[in-house]
Amino acid sequence: MTSKIFKTCMALAVAVMMLTATVFADQAANAVDWEKGVVRATGLAAGKAKTKNKGIQRAQAKHAARMAAERNLTEAVYGVQVTAESSMRDLELEYDIVRTTVQGTIKGMSEVDSKFFADGTCEVTLEMPIWGASNSVAKAAFEPFKNEEREPFPQPTNNVTTNININTTVGGVVSNKYTGLVVDCSGLGLESVMSPVIKNGNGQPIYGYKNLDIDKVIEDGMASYANNANDSISRSRAGNNPLVVKAQKVDGTIPGNPVVSVADADKILIANQSDMFLDNCNVVFVK
Repeated sequence: MTSKIFKTCMALAVAVMMLTATVFADQAANAVDWEKGVVRATGLAAGKAKTKNKGIQRAQAKHAARMAAERNLTEAVYGVQVTAESSMRDLELEYDIVRTTVQGTIKGMSEVDSKFFADGTCEVTLEMPIWGASNSVAKAAFEPFKNEEREPFPQPTNNVTTNININTTVGGVVSNKYTGLVVDCSGLGLESVMSPVIKNGNGQPIYGYKNLDIDKVIEDGMASYANNANDSISRSRAGNNPLVVKAQKVDGTIPGNPVVSVADADKILIANQSDMFLDNCNVVFVK
């Protein structure tokens, strides 16, 4: 009984704090930072307690700012594009586990920053990682699909002859192994999505989450987005000897799926049979 009374009092205290604080929702900022791999949101609020006790006012402002940041981060996460056709909001509406995972993660999340201003307002910043085995957007997004059977990569087409340059010189050393794949989508308006699909010129998917280990996708993501084939992001993911191909176009409701020629798709699939860069998600898209 004592525990129930205590919980009731705490709930009332929280309600009072919210009623005595002003939340500036219109000033809250949120963003998806694909380069850093986080979704970020802030909440700004000011305590309005009639008491002159500054400690109580600061506590009210801090609590209200935290609640505002949680709401803003939830909306930001639901706005993340999972595929070229669907967002986290779409998944949340279809799968209860997505909603409960997102809400539970955000509730237990530590603040990355909080600060008070001279006028008594408080700003709280929260971040949720996009990738990672726990407490990530990917963990929530791919949870409904973890029990799906993994599909093999498709075979190359039968009507295309593909010549692969086996011996490639890297730093003065002859290499016969591709370390990754770089798809140059520059100038095509490619958008970042969590679960992109590479297609060939006939519209056949050659790379998607169904071909991959879901745990690896959750941990590291399916691809990185780089400004050019030689920047640090590209080198760290695709290695020093990537297979580089040029996309013909991008497709999807959100243009998130690179489309390469049938010949280049065959080259990718043939090279992957020995080098397994697709299996390891060593894929970079140049935007």
